[in-house]
Amino acid sequence: MEIEKINIDGFGKFHKYNALTTDKIQVFFGKNEAGKTTIRKFMISMLFGLERARGVAAENDDYIRYMPVNGGNYGGSVTIRKGKTFYRIIRNFSKEQKNLRMFYEDTMEEINLPGTTLQHILFDSDKTAFENTVSMTQADIRTGKEMKEVLQNSMANLRSSKNVGIDLRKAVDYLKIKRRQKRKDSAFVQVDILRKQKNEFKYDVGQLRRYEQEERKIKRQLQQKRHLTFWQKLIGWIQKLLGNDPEKIRKMELKHRLEIIEIEKSQLQMQEQKAEDMEYKYQQALSRKKAAELEIHEIEQAIKAIEQAGRSIQKTFGQELNEKISKIFSDVTNGKYTKVVMDDSLRMMVYDGFDYIDMKYLSNATIEQLYFALRLASADLLYEDDGFPLFLDDVFGNYDDERLKQTLGYLERKTDRQIFLFTGRKEILHVLDQNEISYHLISL
Repeated sequence: MEIEKINIDGFGKFHKYNALTTDKIQVFFGKNEAGKTTIRKFMISMLFGLERARGVAAENDDYIRYMPVNGGNYGGSVTIRKGKTFYRIIRNFSKEQKNLRMFYEDTMEEINLPGTTLQHILFDSDKTAFENTVSMTQADIRTGKEMKEVLQNSMANLRSSKNVGIDLRKAVDYLKIKRRQKRKDSAFVQVDILRKQKNEFKYDVGQLRRYEQEERKIKRQLQQKRHLTFWQKLIGWIQKLLGNDPEKIRKMELKHRLEIIEIEKSQLQMQEQKAEDMEYKYQQALSRKKAAELEIHEIEQAIKAIEQAGRSIQKTFGQELNEKISKIFSDVTNGKYTKVVMDDSLRMMVYDGFDYIDMKYLSNATIEQLYFALRLASADLLYEDDGFPLFLDDVFGNYDDERLKQTLGYLERKTDRQIFLFTGRKEILHVLDQNEISYHLISL
């Protein structure tokens, strides 16, 4: 990616300002307060936007600091080349008219953007990663907590292994949330409640079956005709005359018993149905619980696999990063130090051909070269496809002429990135000229 043209409508002290750039080293040269940092902030804001802070922090944030003081709309445009395509990015930062527009430069055909960011449109990096890699100032060249987080997050990210951009840390966090949600599945509680209810609920299955047998027997007795002897028939006829019919009494007694059985049986059947319903609900809850347990197990297996992959990727990326830092640091120190090793806390040691030296024993200028190598190596490995320019705002304050020569020579020879060098030091121009390093001067 290269920034080809800068047009500032209104940003800080600049109004209706424009500048053309080249594809390699451009030096924005000017005295203190000339506006070097303002132009750097403008270009970064065109890439990532400029948001106003909230609360007390809003009083001194960049949004307030760079509001136009000489007129013009708050914003401007930049022309960017990505690959073989040229884009024009137009932004207005003012609260009332805030917008982001993107066009093909050659036809000015507008490109519909899904939101108010260029991330995942022109590049993948976020602003924090950008400011901790390719954007450097003298004040922040020594990396701090944010740089550590950028590297640690990226080391747990598949992009560092040149695969699809899947954030493993976010994936694990997401799976842990899903696992926590599954562990709260109501099926776990329902199974316990229904099991307890099942154990406490009792009914006599055998009695229901005995009632059913007795019921069938009585119905058969009611349907059967009695075979009576002559004398039994005679006695029965006499009893009828006297108003006492034994057959009728017998059937009445059987029917009465049948009614009692039906009532008792109905109650037992209701209990049986309730037990069956309870068993059905229990089995359904048990099935849901088993499904949830299986899903929890699968989630835990996925977490384990991802974490193992993350450790493997982190190890591989750490080795790649150390090798990349070593190569850059060796080049900018003219081979004095051939190897760099860095731990997870960003503590580094350098090898001078005889022994390893802890970075705390190095000079300030050498330490700044080491951090320069770390930032550049991180940018090359983490966001290689973005290809951001390097933004170097007076980062060589402790460098002597020889260090300047080696570092600037490395940037000209070994990196394909466009370079924006902001400085007020004439000795930097002298080193560039003396060593025939090609650059484009923009005086402020």
